[in-house]
This record gives sequence, structure tokens and C-alpha cells, in this order.
Amino acid sequence: MWGFSGGGAYALACAVLLPELVAGAAVFAGFAPYGAPDLDFCEGWSQAGREEVEQFFDQPELARENWRKDWERLYATLSTADGWMERWGERAGADDAHSREVADHLAASTRDSFTDGDDGSWDDWSAMLSPWGCDPADLRVPVQLWHGERDTAVPVVHGRWLAAHVPGIQAHLVADEDHTNVEHNNRPAACAWLSELI
Repeated sequence: MWGFSGGGAYALACAVLLPELVAGAAVFAGFAPYGAPDLDFCEGWSQAGREEVEQFFDQPELARENWRKDWERLYATLSTADGWMERWGERAGADDAHSREVADHLAASTRDSFTDGDDGSWDDWSAMLSPWGCDPADLRVPVQLWHGERDTAVPVVHGRWLAAHVPGIQAHLVADEDHTNVEHNNRPAACAWLSELI
């Protein structure tokens, strides 16, 4: 299994629930379970981010409407390569992870993902704030985790929690990486490791 960002939780859940099918899981900048002991899920986010999570539980209809408005604004940027380059700022073009080729790919992916609206995005966000249906502590297959210390989208507190609570996990908390490059930079190492397990 392979999971980046919100996909990390799905990779771990599959590894827990389907150990006979999963040889190993590579997780990049994944979330820890909401409500887990010893975890401040919102640590590292702005006050606005913390309030968004609170609103999800306290005012779900308003939270849904605000999510739609936010994504309508973001789509104008994320659906174009120029938008991604502008979003990256000084990192744009500085390395392979922030290249024009990657920006083109991400823009195409955004357009494909939101052709029919933002329901899928909302469902993913809802899943991150809902019970996983399994306990990561029950995991018994090999897992490697990569998480950038400079990540502001999924702060490294999540990686640290997983490193401390998933049995046998090999965690790589990388000082100079963030949410935009941690998967790209460590893909060769993850592929080589997973290949050894098959």
C-alpha cells in the first residue's frame, strides 16, 4: 500500500484490516487518527484551521458550505500549472518536486478530481475527522513513514504520533522537507523497500 497525505490513513487501515493482502505500507505525510490520546490534531495549524475543525463538529452544514466556497476559490489556482507555480513561490522551479512538469501534472489531476464538484474532497476531509474503524496499534505488517518537519498542511505532530504508536514502524522525520516534496524526494527509497517485500 502507498498513501500520501489523506491517503496515509487509508494505507494504514488496509494494512491493519487486510494483513493477508498487504505486504507493506509506505506512508508520506499521513494523518494520525482524530481524537487519539496524546494527540492535538490541530497542532501546527493556524487558529483558522483549528476553528474549521471545530466547525465541522459544531456546525456541520455551515462547515460544508464554507468548504465548497473555499474550494471554488482554490480551484481557480490549482487547476492551472501557473497557479501551482505561483502558490509555491520561491520554491517554484527550485527542484524536481516544484518543476513545471509536476505543476502540469497536479493541475491536470485537480481538473479531473473536481469535474463533478467537491463532494469527493469533502468526503476525504470528513473521513480524516471520523473513526478509522480499526486501531493502528493492531498493525502487524511492515510500515515505513516519511514526514517532513516543515510540513504545514499535515504537521509533523501526526508523523511523531504514528512513529510512537504504530508497532514496528520505521519513521523518517526529515528536517528540510515539507508537504510539497516529501513524497517526491523519497519515492525511490520507498519503491526499493516495497520491492524487497514482494
